Amino acid sequence: MILNYRRIAGIGGLVFALIFILSSQVLATSQWARKYDMGCTSCHTAFPRLNYFGEQFKRNGYQMPGTQDGDENKQAIGEHLFLDKLQNFFGIRLNLTPLEIKDAAGKKSEVNIGNANWVQLFTAGSIFKDVSIFIETELEKEGTHTSWFNLGFHNLFGQSLANVRIGRLSPMDWHAIAGRLRMIPNIKIQAISYVKSSNGIATAADTVPLASAVPAIELYGYKGPLTYSVGISNGKEASDPNKYKNGFGTIKLEMTSGAIAGSSFSLWGMSGVDTNTAATAKNDFWRTSIAGNLRWKDLDVIVAGFYGEDDNWNLTAANPQKNVFRAGVAQIGYNFMPSLYGALQYDIVGSDDISKSSLEFNKITPSIWYIPRENMRIGLTGRLDIQPTTDNPNGHPDKQHELTATFRMML
Repeated sequence: MILNYRRIAGIGGLVFALIFILSSQVLATSQWARKYDMGCTSCHTAFPRLNYFGEQFKRNGYQMPGTQDGDENKQAIGEHLFLDKLQNFFGIRLNLTPLEIKDAAGKKSEVNIGNANWVQLFTAGSIFKDVSIFIETELEKEGTHTSWFNLGFHNLFGQSLANVRIGRLSPMDWHAIAGRLRMIPNIKIQAISYVKSSNGIATAADTVPLASAVPAIELYGYKGPLTYSVGISNGKEASDPNKYKNGFGTIKLEMTSGAIAGSSFSLWGMSGVDTNTAATAKNDFWRTSIAGNLRWKDLDVIVAGFYGEDDNWNLTAANPQKNVFRAGVAQIGYNFMPSLYGALQYDIVGSDDISKSSLEFNKITPSIWYIPRENMRIGLTGRLDIQPTTDNPNGHPDKQHELTATFRMML
């Protein structure tokens, strides 16, 4: 590993000193904190990770749990018209990587400084009673895109068991572990963000990972300890020519009271069909996952397992190749104090893929965060690649360790 440690330490110290000084001037909070006059920690442990109250708030269409207050905290214009302040819908999220170090096997270490990753324009809330909207528009150096965009209709027929969402949403939103709102926000979970159907090949019209936003319609509900969801998706895009569609569903049981309130156990599954752009071949695939989440005081632990099969992994008309993958993830988060949060993540993915190179993954991710204000995180995250080279006939040329400094803020 070829590094000038003194220079890196000096640069890193300067970057963190500047961020610390700037953090003392940041006073604004996100739109829901403004609307309900509450701190960010009412819904988050260390944002964006939700606590149990935050999960209930989201599930109820961004209305207080157990209520239908979507018309409250708004100005009554008439008997059937209620208008909210615009600032109660709009927020801004910012992500910067002041320092990133990558140490790849057999290569010189790479040091990157001052990466402005993205700015998100975040529009969400209850439009009126039992109707919600959620839009995330991301501005980054490659351009602008909107991944998450859905409209929700909640407590249909006055029952929490009937809620509908339409738009671009994640099939895994109600699972105990999901692709969004993570403990370590700058690190994605390998099994659900990078393992795609049909090998993720370019000729696939609709290859998808497990948890990304897809155009879908979903029915979900909750009562007592039970949350359920069922949905149907068109595939990767709304204009996808795939006539078969994908289905998904979740069953989740949670503790609703006591010292471990918010702890849960869930089962999730998805089944679908991919086609190639020429529609000469198709791949029948399915995925399933089981997960548990323990919440106790300031401790947050998640363990999840994944299993999936593709009957035509390379999406070819002749000689289809079956593939099976197995994966796991474990996460531990702990609030040492209001301004200090630590997390540890372990990802492992194994596959029966003949090449043994496209899916194999094995990394440990420690992370520590300083939270000077409830709407700001400054952290160091490491990634230790522990994938052995001997069990892969092609080796692991991309094996590397990483150290990343991250600054995140929501306004």
